[in-house]
Amino acid sequence: FWLKQWKSREQLPSTWPAATSTAEPLAAMVAMDVDTSAAVDMQALAALQVGGRVNFGLFQQAAVGSTLRVGGRVTELQAGAQVCTITTADGGSVQVAVGDVPLTGLAAGTFVEAVGTKAGEAELRAVGFYTFPGSAEADAELWDEAVKLAQLPQLRELFLPIQV
Repeated sequence: FWLKQWKSREQLPSTWPAATSTAEPLAAMVAMDVDTSAAVDMQALAALQVGGRVNFGLFQQAAVGSTLRVGGRVTELQAGAQVCTITTADGGSVQVAVGDVPLTGLAAGTFVEAVGTKAGEAELRAVGFYTFPGSAEADAELWDEAVKLAQLPQLRELFLPIQV
């Protein structure tokens, strides 16, 4: 992840309301540019509802057939395999059926977000994987805390998908 920090209003893009605001002081504003790579079955992904991000504990509570996004580290992946294992950010283990998803760029140790439907108690039928630069150094504990925060009633609205 790359973070850009602006220390004054003059450095902000002119289209941002804060750039023309007279409120002081501007301590710091942060924008995040995230480069991702994806291995996705686009037709299958388009057919799904937007899934919520879950850790293993929340995954187990979800109903079979629910659309979910599971973050974790690929721990088992063999060439040509139709299944891989992801150790979730909270330490659980999910078997992921990859189906028609191309596994380009995935390797053991890569931190990914797998998108798909829950197929069993610890099974996900994936339609896509998203990886991030520097994923080998990804902070799984921080990811897990963000997932937990998104479940709090006070913050849940901030993490819901935007309706278009």
